[in-house]
Amino acid sequence: MTELETLFQYMSFAVMLFFVTFFLSIFYQYVKYKSITPRKMLTFEKGGLFEHYKIVGAITLALFLVHGLFDINPFRESLLAFFIDLTLNFLFISIFLIFFFVFLSILMLYLYARFIKKVEDKTTYLNSKMIPIINGAMIVGIIGAAVLIIVLLLNLPVDV
Repeated sequence: MTELETLFQYMSFAVMLFFVTFFLSIFYQYVKYKSITPRKMLTFEKGGLFEHYKIVGAITLALFLVHGLFDINPFRESLLAFFIDLTLNFLFISIFLIFFFVFLSILMLYLYARFIKKVEDKTTYLNSKMIPIINGAMIVGIIGAAVLIIVLLLNLPVDV
């Protein structure tokens, strides 16, 4: 593997970590305060994509040092590479499933409020149901990601 490929792997790892820490901080803020306040995304400020640059930098530097000092490639054919890949895949699948289930639940609730229950103030109705929807989506997303990762690790056949 060339030095340029290795550099791109470290850069893509850092970019993935920025997105993962961004979404984890959103979930943490929601769990702690039960609300999410929108902020500028492409900043180093609180709520921004690069808010956790020190954490991302420290993790990336640690992997770089492990790679340089012990000649263990953190992205290819090692236990460390397996752990990194497993963790990032679990986090990405969890984040995707959480947003998917939130979107699907809100869409179904909106259609229910509009066509079946015929609610006049749909925004207030949807906002009153938002906390259980997001909590349920977080639980289902994390459990769904764990099940999917286990199925992929055990290499079980899946009939769809």
